[in-house]
Parts: sequence; C-alpha cells; structure tokens
Amino acid sequence: MILLQDVSKTYYKRGQTVHALREVSLQVPKGGFVAITGPSGSGKTTLMNILGCLDRPTSGRYLLDGAPVGALGGPEAAGIRNRKIGFIFQSFNLISSMSALENVELPLMLRGVSRKDRRETALKALEQVGLAERAAHRPAELSGGQQQRVAIARVLAADPPIILADEPTGNLDAASGQEILSILRGLHRAGRTIVMITHDRDIAAAAPHALRMESGRLR
Repeated sequence: MILLQDVSKTYYKRGQTVHALREVSLQVPKGGFVAITGPSGSGKTTLMNILGCLDRPTSGRYLLDGAPVGALGGPEAAGIRNRKIGFIFQSFNLISSMSALENVELPLMLRGVSRKDRRETALKALEQVGLAERAAHRPAELSGGQQQRVAIARVLAADPPIILADEPTGNLDAASGQEILSILRGLHRAGRTIVMITHDRDIAAAAPHALRMESGRLR
C-alpha cells in the first residue's frame, strides 16, 4: 500500500542546508499498522507530510497503492488525499463554529454528497466512536478526548483506506489516550492501513510494528 524508496528531503534555510530526511525506505502493506517514534526534529513530521502528499521528496520514490505520487502537487495531490488518506492530528483541527455532526459532515460536503446522505453517514460515524449523543455540541463543549473522537469520526465518514495519525494522543490525558488507541486498533482490525507518529514509546507499543527515526534516518 505504501512504499518509500530512498526518500530524502532537503531544505535550504538562511544559507544552510537542512537534511530533514536521509534516504528513508519504508514499506507498509495493505492493512498494516506501523508506529514511528523519535525525538523532536528527527524528521517524523516531514515524513508524515510526504506520506500524506502534503509535501514532495527532494529525491527518491513514493508509491501509493502501486502508483507513483511523490512528484504530485496541487489538484492531483489533493485528489489523492481526498480519495485515499485520512488525517488525525494532535490539535484535532475541528472548526469551532460547527457542531460535531457538521465537522464530521465536512469532507462529504466537499465531495458533493447530498445533505441527507452525508448526515446519515456522519451520524453513523459518530455512533462508531460513541458520540452520537454529542452530535449537536460544538468543540468547546467537548473534552479533548471527545474532540479527538470527532476527528476520527470525520475520517471514518470519508472512508479512506489509509489513516495517518500524527501524535493522536499528544494533547490527551492517559485515559483518553487509551480510548483513542483502542479505536485505532479497532480500525486496524477492520482492515485500515495505519501509520502513527508519536514521541511516546509506550503509545507506539500499541502498533504491531514500531520503527524509530533519528537525524532523518528510519531505523
């Protein structure tokens, strides 16, 4: 499903060369669940951005579901993200003026799904994460764990085959973090392909496979 071959990413800042990724190779099969750990500045976020088609590698190959996507940008990259990739972020990325239900509906609205169909799909997704009774609540009226579950419901509603989770428990207490990990494990059992970035080795242990990044290299 995901294949990186000798991917490097170089930035140029204030006359200096920054090697964010150094010849990274990674293979995640369909239905796989991989956690990637590492200290701040090790390249985890850069790797996630490339996996999510939010950035392009300086060199190397990126194949997604057998198709080369490393050089894509603009509308083509957006199309891949819309069809194949769901994102879960540490900061939840919910729209504060919208209810939980409306936040979950948003990707379906952008796809042109009818109001009736997207509402049914969004409600079902909220039920899957145990928040159907909170559908009318706005983010400020929800706990951090509940907000993250809304963000996961938004991913479920869009039904992507790949989920990229960037520090999904980073802003949560221990109990809420375990709830989110339980949901991710359930998604994995249901056949989703998951890549999770975390600085916490205990969180990474929830995944069947764990790798570590150091100084732009994956070990």
